[in-house]
Amino acid sequence: MAIKIFFGNYKGGVGKTTSVFQVGINMAQKHNKNVLLLDLDPQASLSKICMKWENISLDSVPIESTLNYLLEIYTLQFRRLGKLDILSSANIFNNETFTNLANMTKNAVKTKKFSNGSLSFIPTRMDIANARINDIADQVSRYSMGIVGVAKLIEDIEKTPDIKPDYILIDCPPSLNAIIQAVFLKSNYYIIPTIADDISISGVMDYIKVIEKTVQKYTYDSAVGGILLEKMFSKPPKLIGIFENMAKAKSDTSSNDVLMGLNMELYHNNIEELENSKPFTRKIAERNYILSEKVYHRDNRSNPNDYGIPYKTSRAEYHDEYDKITTQIIKICEQ
Repeated sequence: MAIKIFFGNYKGGVGKTTSVFQVGINMAQKHNKNVLLLDLDPQASLSKICMKWENISLDSVPIESTLNYLLEIYTLQFRRLGKLDILSSANIFNNETFTNLANMTKNAVKTKKFSNGSLSFIPTRMDIANARINDIADQVSRYSMGIVGVAKLIEDIEKTPDIKPDYILIDCPPSLNAIIQAVFLKSNYYIIPTIADDISISGVMDYIKVIEKTVQKYTYDSAVGGILLEKMFSKPPKLIGIFENMAKAKSDTSSNDVLMGLNMELYHNNIEELENSKPFTRKIAERNYILSEKVYHRDNRSNPNDYGIPYKTSRAEYHDEYDKITTQIIKICEQ
């Protein structure tokens, strides 16, 4: 099955969307991976980037081929099911209804193929009245099995035969809703990109705590509970690490104290350190969370021989600044 990683931070503007795209395309082009991107930000920025490969605009994508549509229809289908329905039948999903849902999902996936890898996505539209991602999240929250519908959608995406993704990378907005909570529960890992300043790192600890509280919330919610979580979701997601994004010049070491302070805050709050990440973190304390590789701020828009990250990303093109951090992520996940 695919390795599922969500990228998140409560601070906007730290490069989450750019990082999801650039890590994804790097995995596909340089490491021959099949990668699928999911855009859960109501602004649909990741979808706008990926649509550069298509011959139509994002708002012209047929509604049946959008993530908005799939999330809503899976939510409506699971509104009819109860906890007992899902737990008492091993074959509950082996029927025409769920076969049709899986086919809809398969048909919505768009893929850019490279020599040995591929980058796929399902477009998210932001122009559909009362059906943006946050609107659909409100629907998911009204039904106890709504989050299970999101989990089943992700499972069906994983099983898409034409792409067989090695990785699913998920762009989460700087907010919390029922869809994001379902992603927390369904993912294997998460990564927190941040700028190394006091404002950008101020919400990192809270973000990690919210993830932990989400697992506890649904474990002890009698409408869901630990058995259903075990059946339909993953084990609680593990923190791969925090990586410094938009770093200043290599000669500028002003960020070191900021990140050291963040690392110590996580250490004193007993945040779990991922064993596989240990060889790839900055050595600050007994437990360490800051990945050793960083992404430098490269914003040239005029020199064709050295275009920056924003320019390349806006054209849905790979940038080599993400080579090292992508290699680290793959080694951590696959060793």
